Amino acid sequence: MSTMEEYHTHVLFLGYFSGPVEGILCFTLAALASGVWGPGFWATDLVQLLPLPASVLAQLPVLTMAQSVVAGMGVALVPTVYTSFSNIVRARREHQLNVSSAFADSVPFAASIGSVIVWLWESPEVLSNHLVLFLSFVGFAFSYIVGRVIVAHVTGAPFPKLNRMHIPVFLGTFNALAPRLGLTKIFAGSNEVVLIWMCLVYTGAQYAHFALEVIDTICSYLDINCLNIKHKKTN
Repeated sequence: MSTMEEYHTHVLFLGYFSGPVEGILCFTLAALASGVWGPGFWATDLVQLLPLPASVLAQLPVLTMAQSVVAGMGVALVPTVYTSFSNIVRARREHQLNVSSAFADSVPFAASIGSVIVWLWESPEVLSNHLVLFLSFVGFAFSYIVGRVIVAHVTGAPFPKLNRMHIPVFLGTFNALAPRLGLTKIFAGSNEVVLIWMCLVYTGAQYAHFALEVIDTICSYLDINCLNIKHKKTN
């Protein structure tokens, strides 16, 4: 959201809960918790760890630590999204630009997130046994999408909407939804991991090509090297 907000407002503003700051801190704390207490920590009921009276704990929903973290991050995301959209609306109105088109720019991104959620919901085996592999491919896909927005902002290009990285996400979701649509699931059961591997190879290759192309273009234009200082030739 911050990247999309920067594209429309030309101001980088990290919200109350942003990926580069609070998101990384949460992942770091999660890794530390797993290392200290083991993976079983995330299956522990939250109410067992809260120092509250029994009468209060009885009113709380029964959630594991893993479910509590996801719920907490979801709640924290609400004011962040609201603030970003508010800033976009204010900036568009100040420049007398159409506001609805900015909201339309977020539809493909929202559709991608929704597709990922549906895929995991319809394929609990992926969620239970292949989540790291799944998130690796999704990470490449969303990194590409965000990278395209950054490049568009820097170069003044139109806002990128649907692109090739949406293909594996939408195809995988369609495969997961096939039984509900009265169709045969092409990658069913344990074979679904084959589809995820294919998606990982595809998104990884596409992202690598995109990153190398951006680096090469910038270095060629500025006549610099990427990882070292390019000294000018002297006579």
